[in-house]
Amino acid sequence: MIIFVPYSLLPTPYSLPYTMNERLEYIEKLEGQINEAQTTLNRLKAEREELIQKLQHEEIERLEEHLENAQVKLKDINAAAEEAWHELKETIEQLLHTISDSLKNLMHK
Repeated sequence: MIIFVPYSLLPTPYSLPYTMNERLEYIEKLEGQINEAQTTLNRLKAEREELIQKLQHEEIERLEEHLENAQVKLKDINAAAEEAWHELKETIEQLLHTISDSLKNLMHK
């Protein structure tokens, strides 16, 4: 079925709500905003990665300190008298727990 519309009822370029130039300008504006948002997102991702690496580095340094302390405590236990090693045992178990937690944190980042 064909419907005939009188020419006078057809929209003219001037009767449309937006001209073609306005549409293109709007599209360019949107593309610019999208590109700017993408650039900002990429920058934020890079900053996040840098922060994660810095935090992991700090966590690794803390872990190394804890391991050094554990080695010292182990030597202390070997050299300690019978009564004193029980006190050292509690300290080294706390250190080992801290080391374990640090390793878990590093593996989940």
